[in-house]
Amino acid sequence: MKSYYYSGDPYWTSARFTSCCSRCGRSISKGEKIFYYPKTKDVFCSDGRCGESESKSFEAAAQDEWNYNL
Repeated sequence: MKSYYYSGDPYWTSARFTSCCSRCGRSISKGEKIFYYPKTKDVFCSDGRCGESESKSFEAAAQDEWNYNL
């Protein structure tokens, strides 16, 4: 059901450079799996479940909005 995604929505990707998690502050190395918000440039790690919870939260909100607008 990819029809409710828009450009600028967050997505899972690999880190292109060293950074730190926006929630827990853990260091993220280049190449690690991250959940990325392109509009705000927020990055969430996949180790401490930060990225998992952000991903699930966004997915639920996007699905709710899509269903509401049907």
